[in-house]
Amino acid sequence: MKGKSEGFEFEGDIGGDGRIGVPGEILERLAHYAGSRLRVRLMPAVIAEALERRNVTAEEVERIASVQLESREQVISFLLSEGVLSTGAAGAGRRKGRRK
Repeated sequence: MKGKSEGFEFEGDIGGDGRIGVPGEILERLAHYAGSRLRVRLMPAVIAEALERRNVTAEEVERIASVQLESREQVISFLLSEGVLSTGAAGAGRRKGRRK
């Protein structure tokens, strides 16, 4: 595509024949770019249930990946491991004074 352009993001399903369903409104918008070159990036629209329980969205994972210049997989791995070291000591580091 020529010049600075907004991206087109959508969720679609992969049919039994391997075709990806693209919503009609996206196809209409893409018609303006007929003959242009596109960059397409496909990824599953799911993230780990553990992250969903913590209200982490796929969009947030993408935002972090772009800011940190890391892959989506690295961000997910980091987010899943976050807090693992303190799991057994639930709240121990938050108490003031000595632990008896």
